[in-house]
Amino acid sequence: MKKQIKKDRGITLIALVVTIVVLLILAGVSISMLAGDNGIIRQSQRAKERTTIEEEKEQVKLSYNAVIAGNNGQEVTRKQLEDELKKYDDRITVEEDGDNFKVTFPSSNVYTIDKNGKVEEAEKSDVSISLTIKGTKVENPPIPSGFVHVGGSINEGYVISDAQEDENKDVDSDDLKGNQFVWVPVEKDQKITAKVTSKEDITSIVITDPYGDNIKEENNVGKSYNEEIEPTINGEYKIKVTTSKGETSKTLEVYSLYAQNSWLTDEVILKEIEEMFRESDMTVEEFLAESKMSLEEMIATLFSMEMSKYKYHIETEDYKENVNTNGGFYIGRYEAGADGGKFDKAMLEWTENPTRVVSKKGATVWNWILPTEALTKAREYATSVETTAISSLLTGSAWDRTLGWIYETGNKTIEEIVVDSKSWGNYKDDTFSGTEDLIKTGQFPNTKANNIYDLAGNVDEWTNDFFEDGLPFHRGGDCFRNGSNVPAFYRDSEIFNRSLFTGFRVALYL
Repeated sequence: MKKQIKKDRGITLIALVVTIVVLLILAGVSISMLAGDNGIIRQSQRAKERTTIEEEKEQVKLSYNAVIAGNNGQEVTRKQLEDELKKYDDRITVEEDGDNFKVTFPSSNVYTIDKNGKVEEAEKSDVSISLTIKGTKVENPPIPSGFVHVGGSINEGYVISDAQEDENKDVDSDDLKGNQFVWVPVEKDQKITAKVTSKEDITSIVITDPYGDNIKEENNVGKSYNEEIEPTINGEYKIKVTTSKGETSKTLEVYSLYAQNSWLTDEVILKEIEEMFRESDMTVEEFLAESKMSLEEMIATLFSMEMSKYKYHIETEDYKENVNTNGGFYIGRYEAGADGGKFDKAMLEWTENPTRVVSKKGATVWNWILPTEALTKAREYATSVETTAISSLLTGSAWDRTLGWIYETGNKTIEEIVVDSKSWGNYKDDTFSGTEDLIKTGQFPNTKANNIYDLAGNVDEWTNDFFEDGLPFHRGGDCFRNGSNVPAFYRDSEIFNRSLFTGFRVALYL
């Protein structure tokens, strides 16, 4: 009996081992069938990729035909094709490639289309490019002495007040007593990182800044490249990589710096072109035909002209070191109010002089003031509340960074900031104020963006930004004009004079 038991056990163990081996073989065959190079999974992936390619090629063809249909026989331009494709996916880009267009989808698939509408899949680039910007974020904004936190987060508008009783009252409380400011975050020590890998040797790498100037140029760098660059201005940075197979490029839009901002886009420049020809006997098309320029060349020319102006801006106070050390700055939540002042519009004078500047809701805007006087009043604010913070006018960089932050958080679009701001500013053509005159500070909730009021419209605001000839800049537009004429980004130099529609705003630097 014992011998029989041992025999049965031995047979069972052998059978188990054989069974496991067979199962492993079957599993290997199954895995190979599923995941091998010719397996079901891989074939399914290839089928999906092929379907995607066919759908994308069809979309390029449809978009091209749609442009032709509405073009009255005129040649299709890169901008027209890209605009039409962006209706399908706003991440699609179009570049000129000789007589053809090169269309790149978010899938990284690239297609060419010629003037006859023939679409072909382009040879995939052997170059991989990463272009990113990053710095160190401050998670908890520093609060200057003499101030308390009222409410709001760093992403929606962190509000402080110089009245101790306002602590934690909430930003929308009707019982706030003090002057209020909003934290504008700026990442510390920002760097642009360029990473490139290529199967072919890299002949050259060129990185340009928003001015179009080369800020980095390398030749014969092998098959990989990794470099950190210090950005100097907000706008579009571009890297162009050349190998024996051709050129590959990538762009990076930067709005995160405390620096002068370009904000120039094709749409903004096209709007300027339309303005130029509005009262002209010649159409844009006729001008282009006569000058033998393409629309893209005209846009590039205007871009260069506008950007060249920005090189000559002067800021009497920039506070870049303070901003970088602290990771941001505070902006007046409201336009500067004239506490205790009474203004006679008929006489164009203050019948009762304002006693001090305030940043509070419901105040009379402090207009009819020279830029030098505005700077003096802004500087005086900090001494009146005994704080360690420095108070001054906003610099041009502070204004631009504030708009960049509002865009980054998704509160406003680029179009609402640089093209037409009537939806969130007191303008002649806005739909909410019911007036073409000045309003009280913070009078309408429509004018709020990230807990800041009236950046767009109401009064132009003096800044510490000067043109090369010494004329000061004001920003933001006013209620006397339309939101498309003087949007929130609007910048213009002005002679030293007083105006009913020019005021200022106080900033705090730690």
